[in-house]
Amino acid sequence: MSGLLSKANAAEETVENEAKTEAVAEVLPAVQQGGGPDMPTILKTSGWVIIIIGGLLSLQGGSWGILVVLVVLVLGIGALFGGQALSEEGVNPTKMAIAGALAILLTAGPYAIGIFIGAPDTFAVAELEYDEEDNELSFKVLGGIDEATATINTISSTGVETEVWSGSKSLGDNGARFKIPIEDFFQGNSETCIYCSDTSLVVYQLVVDDGEGTSSTTDLSTGFTTREVLHAGVQIQDHMTTQNSGTGSAGSTTTVIDGLIIDVLAGVMPDDHEALDGGRHSMSTGEEDAGTLGIVNGDYTIELSVMKGTTNQWNHPTIAVDGYDASFNSNGEFKNGEMTTWLRMGGTETDENGILFLHEDDFYNGDGCYTFEVKIINSFYVDSVLDEDVDTDSILLESRMSWELQFDQYNNDDGGQSARTYDAC
Repeated sequence: MSGLLSKANAAEETVENEAKTEAVAEVLPAVQQGGGPDMPTILKTSGWVIIIIGGLLSLQGGSWGILVVLVVLVLGIGALFGGQALSEEGVNPTKMAIAGALAILLTAGPYAIGIFIGAPDTFAVAELEYDEEDNELSFKVLGGIDEATATINTISSTGVETEVWSGSKSLGDNGARFKIPIEDFFQGNSETCIYCSDTSLVVYQLVVDDGEGTSSTTDLSTGFTTREVLHAGVQIQDHMTTQNSGTGSAGSTTTVIDGLIIDVLAGVMPDDHEALDGGRHSMSTGEEDAGTLGIVNGDYTIELSVMKGTTNQWNHPTIAVDGYDASFNSNGEFKNGEMTTWLRMGGTETDENGILFLHEDDFYNGDGCYTFEVKIINSFYVDSVLDEDVDTDSILLESRMSWELQFDQYNNDDGGQSARTYDAC
């Protein structure tokens, strides 16, 4: 009797289990069709997310250990494998091999590249620049070498190579930065003129060596190593003022010349640069930029004087140039400009439009030939490798431009345009 009851209970349990199984089978597709991702998709997506995170960690190089990257790599591949195993088609060996290869490349690749770059016997020179504030050449050596030796050589126009500076530094995790004062290696301008055959050109080369036979050579920019002004020019234009006299029908209006507006240019120019008729200069090319005008990125002062014959009529306040920045005080005003083209000078009076000019009352002494003399004093960079030092401020350049000024003829005798031609004299 008990046996029959047991069989009946077992049969009943079997029927109940089959019913539950059928119910679950009906519910699962409904859940999956409701828009939510299934477990294989979740695992596959998670695997790729983990691998991408591993790639980002690998890009950080030494800040994350290789073990951390490998753990992330294993977790990512494992998630990809689990996703395929739970999918309907199962594990596809070809797809899994491709996914694994991509995972290794994405995660371990950047780390391997970082190790290669930092490996012994490899290095690079970076961030080569000129610090105008401190007047020094600056660059960084990066790589896996223990020590770097930097040398600066000059190469003359005849091919003679001369070492003018050398120094060594140990490399840390962030490399080593070299800072070399220009006075320690400067041997003269890389460019001494433009639009001409430059027979005194000096090429500066930076050579970095690892001491094991590997070196890197870079020609320094001529903008770094053309530091001294060798030429200066002046150009002028008249300043006109309208004057009223009398009243009513007896009144009249006249325009007179009451001064000059003066511009100065300093740099390296053709040796035959000169004053031209009309107050112009041969470097007034119409292409007013530093390249065509031979502007020098250096440190120097400019002194401008106006003379008639041998008599000094007026002196412009000294202009200080640092790099390209020029500054001076004129007529009680502080002026700031850039020597990247013609630099407008100061004066003794400011007109109603804010234009500063040199008034005729402050320099003019009758019609005649007036000379505009420019003195340039370069800050000479004393070369420590020379046997004898040269005092700073010892390089003096004088340049003179002369024009016929006929203010009196124009103003008093109505000389017309011919009195304003400013012929070179």
